Amino acid sequence: MRGIKNFFHDINDIVLAIVIVVIAAGIIFWRMQVILEYPQKMATQNAIHSEQETDEQEQSEEENKAEEKNQTDTEKR
Repeated sequence: MRGIKNFFHDINDIVLAIVIVVIAAGIIFWRMQVILEYPQKMATQNAIHSEQETDEQEQSEEENKAEEKNQTDTEKR
């Protein structure tokens, strides 16, 4: 009797491990497209962020030059 009981316990552990692996593989396979698109999405976001920073820096530099010119013109008067 104990031999049969031990056999079912051992099989139960193996079946549980297989079920867990199948579920994990299913989730990964199901979300594979999203996982593979993530690096491209991050690269696009970083490019947009970098472009915005560059635009802000250029705008700031232009404003600084305009202020310096106004100060120079005011000092000359």
